[in-house]
Amino acid sequence: MKRLPPSLSFLIAATLLAGCAKDEGPLHVPRPVDPAAPMDTVHFSTAVLPIFVEHCWLCHPPMADGMDLSPQYAYSSLVNVPSVNWAPALRVVPGDPDASVLWHKVNFTDEYGLGMPPNGSALTSAELQTIREWIEQGAMDN
Repeated sequence: MKRLPPSLSFLIAATLLAGCAKDEGPLHVPRPVDPAAPMDTVHFSTAVLPIFVEHCWLCHPPMADGMDLSPQYAYSSLVNVPSVNWAPALRVVPGDPDASVLWHKVNFTDEYGLGMPPNGSALTSAELQTIREWIEQGAMDN
């Protein structure tokens, strides 16, 4: 049997070893997310409540059909509260805007009657997005 030249033997060995090399993964390893770092969330008190105060509070003052949208009672009047006219549907279902009566009302869908606000001054797309994101994020009282 003939022997291979040393350079060819080295080349074959290097090729075999390279084929068996361990995959070390990507060159860039992302930093882990710090669980204590604040998330980009929609805050009820600074982003959502001002929308209700500007557009809804005049028609939904203290104790108007059990839906008081004044700053101190708006959250407790909305989240996980059955709609007066559409019970057992809830006004706001945390995490699910499509199951929330409020979402359908401010979007003027036919699902739950008259859209809000009824005076024709619909919420802007940015205001609607804020409300939707707040509900999707769990409708937190923050």
